[in-house]
Amino acid sequence: MKNCLGIEIGHYRIKIAYAEKGELKEFISERVQGMDLTDMHVCADLIKDLLKEYAIRCRNVVFVIRQEDVYVRRFEMPLMTEEQLRLNLPYEFHDYIGDEMDKYVFDYAMIQTKERTMDLLGAACTKTLSQQFEKLAKMARLKLVGLVPAVLGLERILEYAQERKDYAVLDLGTQALRIHFFREGVYDITRTMEPGCEEIEQIRLGDKNKMQELGIEVEEENREEIDKEKMAAVLEEQYRTRAVQVMRVLNFYSFNNVNNTIDSLYYCGGGARYGELIDALKETLDLPVRSVAELLPEVSLDEEDEWIDSPQAYGVLLA
Repeated sequence: MKNCLGIEIGHYRIKIAYAEKGELKEFISERVQGMDLTDMHVCADLIKDLLKEYAIRCRNVVFVIRQEDVYVRRFEMPLMTEEQLRLNLPYEFHDYIGDEMDKYVFDYAMIQTKERTMDLLGAACTKTLSQQFEKLAKMARLKLVGLVPAVLGLERILEYAQERKDYAVLDLGTQALRIHFFREGVYDITRTMEPGCEEIEQIRLGDKNKMQELGIEVEEENREEIDKEKMAAVLEEQYRTRAVQVMRVLNFYSFNNVNNTIDSLYYCGGGARYGELIDALKETLDLPVRSVAELLPEVSLDEEDEWIDSPQAYGVLLA
């Protein structure tokens, strides 16, 4: 792909990856305070300001569709023509969208064909969401060249890792933790756990409302040792609780997929900033816990591994 932007709009952050011929040149992860990221005018202005600030001159953009805004599933169908496939594809999502198929747009990627069947990866999102991204691109003076589900951005990262095996990728998001499972590098299923890392961030930042809720002195300079100890204990429990949740999901997946070849848990997302959380995962799990950055060691930016905040924003550019 030529020079292009990969943009993911999160709940509290906007992430922008800029790549030239597939090589990551710049990555931006901007925490947004007091802004409504559901307002397209706000988002468009923020995108324009960030591109100007980082002196990025590129109009082509691929937007990442968040996990909660898209249905992605792997399935097998009888061998058929492309026209027949386009006609039958919506019915594979009936369990998710019911009879509202006319409100969705569908796409697919062929994994492999056999003598009588096809192994496919299909995706569906609302026409409304698709139109919103088209409008946002125009407002930000960008040229929309693609909409790609987040998990497929991760899948492309795995493709470049060039090792066809099973993977588990933990996205340490703000509102939820998600483990994405891949069979032989191809997306299989996602397991979602709540809460995410928002409460951890609030405690670490000394959010006034959270401090009052926990009975800890609001003003940092006035905190006594007992307040600091209580804060540390609360954070330790937050880390441990999430690590145990992750362990249970991994164990459940392995129980139901006894022949899987998952040999590590790779992590990414905003929560990757919290070293204590990563340490808790390493202490709790039997698997090695590694950064997604280890899959692409040739990618290096000024901020060490900053792009793992949203590897999918980069991955969508690796078509």
